[in-house]
Amino acid sequence: MTTEPEPDPESEPELPTPARDFFADLDSIKVAASTGDLQLLEKPLTMVPVRKPSRESFIRTHPDHWINSMVLELKDENTTLVVATRLQPVLAGESCISLRRLQLAVTANGVAFIWPLRLPNGNRQDTWATTALDAAAMAQEKWVRVSSNMSLGGYQIAVAKTEMEPKWPKESFNDIMRIAFNGSLIESLDHPVLRQLRGEL
Repeated sequence: MTTEPEPDPESEPELPTPARDFFADLDSIKVAASTGDLQLLEKPLTMVPVRKPSRESFIRTHPDHWINSMVLELKDENTTLVVATRLQPVLAGESCISLRRLQLAVTANGVAFIWPLRLPNGNRQDTWATTALDAAAMAQEKWVRVSSNMSLGGYQIAVAKTEMEPKWPKESFNDIMRIAFNGSLIESLDHPVLRQLRGEL
């Protein structure tokens, strides 16, 4: 009687491991307790828009973070450039250049932006400029919403009933302005935008 050899365990083919069903045990994908609250992660400021506040948002303005400057606005491209002080006397007569108060503002969601408030021309009444400045001044202490009112010829202000404190960026105003106007500074008469306006490009 011939006995069959015992099978060699090492020669047996390995069976494929079945794929793990992570959704059968949701503990396998949830955040570990040691990870902590992900909302506490610091988010560096990488972009600061230069724009008016939207009519849907309540905003606050910073009482100290603002500067009066001369800017060049390209409305078709929705672009605002700051003009260096030494060039301002030369470019003051250009139609697309105006004096603006560049003021730091923040929405209730913590989105920071620079509000380019037009400074009124002393030679004529400018209710749009004055009502916008009034709104910005009120927003230093209260949450306000600004919307245009064509019938009034100016901006209408709504005040929120909340004592919530604004979440200001940790960065200095210098750094905020650097981020907001990165590559948007006119410091030479040979700047491509000026050459374009002169018809040289």
